[in-house]
Amino acid sequence: MGEIARSPRMQYHAVSLANQASYNVDLVGFSGGECWPEITSNPKIQQHYIQPVQVPTSIANIYVLEKLYKVFFQIFYLFWTLMTIPRPDFILVQTPPAIPILHIAILVSWFRWCKLVIDWHNYGFTILQVSGKANWIVSLYYFYESFFGRFANYHFCVSNTMKEDIRNKWNINAIVLYDRPPEIFKPASLVSQHKLFLKQKFGKTPNPLLNAGSSVTAFTKKEHREIEIRKDRPVLIVSSTSWTADEDFEILFSAMRIIDNYIKGKFQIRLVITGKGDMRAHYEAIIQNLNLTHIKIYTAYLSYEDYITLLGSADIGICLHYSSSGVDLPMKIVDMYGCHLPTLAYSYKA
Repeated sequence: MGEIARSPRMQYHAVSLANQASYNVDLVGFSGGECWPEITSNPKIQQHYIQPVQVPTSIANIYVLEKLYKVFFQIFYLFWTLMTIPRPDFILVQTPPAIPILHIAILVSWFRWCKLVIDWHNYGFTILQVSGKANWIVSLYYFYESFFGRFANYHFCVSNTMKEDIRNKWNINAIVLYDRPPEIFKPASLVSQHKLFLKQKFGKTPNPLLNAGSSVTAFTKKEHREIEIRKDRPVLIVSSTSWTADEDFEILFSAMRIIDNYIKGKFQIRLVITGKGDMRAHYEAIIQNLNLTHIKIYTAYLSYEDYITLLGSADIGICLHYSSSGVDLPMKIVDMYGCHLPTLAYSYKA
């Protein structure tokens, strides 16, 4: 139960089921952002958006009441949607978040005589733990996931470590389904790079026009219809994030301070952090006060096509995801691998 456009794994599932298995697929979730062209142009895939819940201001700052209010109306909207779309053979649920989707999906699978499949990509209760939520809230979420999760007919998960953990923890037998980058993730052509840098702030240069028919960015230049990489281009570093508590960007910013002092004008760096989430404004305020000389940091939320081009144009990828459970794997690394992008990431047991 999230924004469809921000769930690449579910979009992968939808495209694979439609193209490889010839299933008709109904994608259910919240609106926001643009889904992949493979989703929007596919006649076998239909999108159904859940109406967002507007919380009254009188309870907006009371955590428990706000969540209960949202859950109640999300349950109603979700149940109504799942009961009115064409009867499915399978309901595939990605979790977390588990609340309120799991028990609703179970009821609908019973009423409509279909199979329920859960795709586990982490545990919701561990995300609440690292977010500092009260112990009773974490315990309630743990019970909900462990109890209702057992009612599914089939289970996927993202790593062998998680497969063993969920079997030992909750006696759930899951099949490991590793993420793989789609073929569209690949090194970007010079034409694609030049177009991206011309329109995005992180690619701009003070004097973008050389003369008629020519143009220049911080990374590329076009003269006489020929595009080439600038010899004085900055190093391009990219990091993708959902701006959540399990990614600590203070570490990256501290490293940028050290590097900024070390390079002393030998070269320039442009760091682009893509994505949107609750903590974006918090970190943007920190970025404003870094006072770096040779490094520029940009935040952006890009279209799917521009995001792929950015990864295919970069020199280094950085993933600061540290699993709240220690058993899930971040999909953003898979995308970087598809673009042949050298990647720095945390090492943990998954």
